[in-house]
Amino acid sequence: MRFISVLLLICGLVACGSPGAPLPPSLNIPKPVHDLQAARKSDVVILSWTSPQQTTDGALVGKGGKVIVRRALENQPAEVVRELPLPPASKSDQGQSANFKESLAGLIASGANDFASYTVEVTNSLGKGGGISNRVVVPLAVTPPAPAGVLVRVVPEGVSITWTQSRLPQGSSQLTAKYAWRIKRRLKEAEAKAGASKPVVVAQLESGNQDSAFVDTGIEWEKQYEYWVTPVTLWQAASGEKGEVEGDDSSTVAVTARDIFPPAAPAGVQAVFSGSSQNLFIDLTWSPNTEADLAGYNVYRHTEGGQPQKINNALVKSPSFRDTAVSSGTKYFYAISAVDLRGNESKPSEETSETVP
Repeated sequence: MRFISVLLLICGLVACGSPGAPLPPSLNIPKPVHDLQAARKSDVVILSWTSPQQTTDGALVGKGGKVIVRRALENQPAEVVRELPLPPASKSDQGQSANFKESLAGLIASGANDFASYTVEVTNSLGKGGGISNRVVVPLAVTPPAPAGVLVRVVPEGVSITWTQSRLPQGSSQLTAKYAWRIKRRLKEAEAKAGASKPVVVAQLESGNQDSAFVDTGIEWEKQYEYWVTPVTLWQAASGEKGEVEGDDSSTVAVTARDIFPPAAPAGVQAVFSGSSQNLFIDLTWSPNTEADLAGYNVYRHTEGGQPQKINNALVKSPSFRDTAVSSGTKYFYAISAVDLRGNESKPSEETSETVP
């Protein structure tokens, strides 16, 4: 009996596997946001962040709360610009993304400030929060209007894009600004494969006083593309900090890059009788064409008063040809054409002639 009493006393001292003191209930105070980001397009700023999944004491955010978005201007206290609902978290969530948009048109037009900064604070239903998020800063630089008159057409070198430059704004803040035009393209949806329709920046040109033009030589023939032009403001602060802001995009213009352009006519064609009385032939040579898509050449021949006839069975791959179907005492006239990979054939070269003895 005495042994049992001692055992019970020991179990009481070490709790003997029984639950300890109950934990206090979670205060449900969400952890602060740490990944706030800001992006600006034209006069609109877009804030994005990940909604917290845990409370400051490690529990799941089980009850909803709110997100307080604050904006501060230079040398001014922050003010609340929006309150958004904070949804409760679930175990299956990896963190829901959230965002907020605000027009900066009024602030930009006033010219009173160079920058605006933003923070967000998440709180529970009682208004208790774990702290302010990281701060993000947005420049209040002016952006030009979207370009007008965008035209695209296919040229031998690729796709030509022209547009009328919009009137450049006069800076109303202390930010130093330069302007440029960013040309973008993507495959049309009907042509695009998975992930292949993302926009590609093909060029960026500094602004000028005249209409602008650019030839995109990086296209693939027989593809359909969409092009547009975006104005860009390149700003710099007195502190040396610098960045850029894109304005509104122009309208999108579609084009099919169909190659209908033949190579240049070959030049420097010469014909020389090089045979003997038992082996008659005329050797032809010419300067090679330099087109990247050149497929080969055709050789045309005729006699006095006759019509030119193609005498090669297959495209000639090198800039030379031997004509063995000739007769003694006959004068032959020759011309060469160039053919590209899509079957476009050049005009014939200037004629040359040679007489078989």
